[in-house]
Amino acid sequence: MELRQRVVDSIGKVLPNILDRTPEVLAEDTRLFDELGMSSSKTLELLLALEEELDIQVDVEEIERKHLESIGSLADFIAGHALVGE
Repeated sequence: MELRQRVVDSIGKVLPNILDRTPEVLAEDTRLFDELGMSSSKTLELLLALEEELDIQVDVEEIERKHLESIGSLADFIAGHALVGE
């Protein structure tokens, strides 16, 4: 399975733990801040959980606000910037 799809699947798996609730809908166009109420600290927690879940490293210094708009945009960023198996 390609990394991007693994990222999307893993976001769906770890987000309920980070949000302390199960969102009704977790589609690729689900907006992280507007619809899920993510904060910057929850976003960092999500990134750390994804790194552990997928055995990847993500340089958080490269992330811009546009990469955090939706589940899909975050998956795009991670798939394009992750160092696998580090």
